[in-house]
Amino acid sequence: MDSHIALAELLYQPYERRRHMTLPSLPCYPCPHAASCCAYGTTLSEEEAVAIEAKLGPGLVYKTHWGEWRTRVKNKRCVLYRDGGCTIHDQSYYPSTCRGFPWIDPETGGGYEYEVTICGAFEARPELIAIQRAIPRADRETQPR
Repeated sequence: MDSHIALAELLYQPYERRRHMTLPSLPCYPCPHAASCCAYGTTLSEEEAVAIEAKLGPGLVYKTHWGEWRTRVKNKRCVLYRDGGCTIHDQSYYPSTCRGFPWIDPETGGGYEYEVTICGAFEARPELIAIQRAIPRADRETQPR
């Protein structure tokens, strides 16, 4: 099926159907875009941070002053990035932020709300932006804090 027709059909689906849509796969591992999304490290749940340190040793994650767990960045890449991809991509403790990027925000369960064009696939395939914008955003007012 032509990708433009598929995109048009997707965008005109009712809200409830779009919530359960199948999203295009991206070439994340190994990444052909120099892992541009890995340049900033990532947010972690406390469970992910504990698992990473337990499996890989201390010093790879840290807790920010405001209490958020993050992976460290070294040489402009997440410390878990090596040889073209994430060293824990296939592990159960692979960060949910990375697993959902650029489609789903793991904190809200809705569409990812932040900058997605850091992913080189979005530059190579601009139609992905429309697909990403079609994902319903979570209502932050109803989300548990």
